Amino acid sequence: HLINYKKQNFQDEISNLTQNEGVNVILDFIGAPYWQQNINSLSVDGRLVLIGILGGTIIKEFDLQTLLQKRIQVTGTLLTPRSNEYKSRLKDDFLNDSKILFEQKKIKPIVDSVFTIENIKEAHTYMEENKNSGKIILTF
Repeated sequence: HLINYKKQNFQDEISNLTQNEGVNVILDFIGAPYWQQNINSLSVDGRLVLIGILGGTIIKEFDLQTLLQKRIQVTGTLLTPRSNEYKSRLKDDFLNDSKILFEQKKIKPIVDSVFTIENIKEAHTYMEENKNSGKIILTF
């Protein structure tokens, strides 16, 4: 099930879709602004993987009891400081694990827009303004 977080409250949608059970794993690129919704959306023994902090890093108040009661695991990682070799292996593993799903059209990349390299400034502005709902492609 897809949830458009720009138009729908993902915490409410997850609650409805899972009969208030929550989801097992959340991969979060945003960070602090979605912390509470993420925690509320996780099931017992759920896992939150922070893979970015695009929205910020500071959570002003949070009751740690929630983590304990739901036995939530929180993991954080960043790709930026990783070696190119690590990133290359990660990409290869992903392709090997998902290739058949792409071939069967069970998953597909979502392309929002295509810009030429000459319009890279416009592409970057478009991304900064959070107008995209998918990948922005640059052509050379």
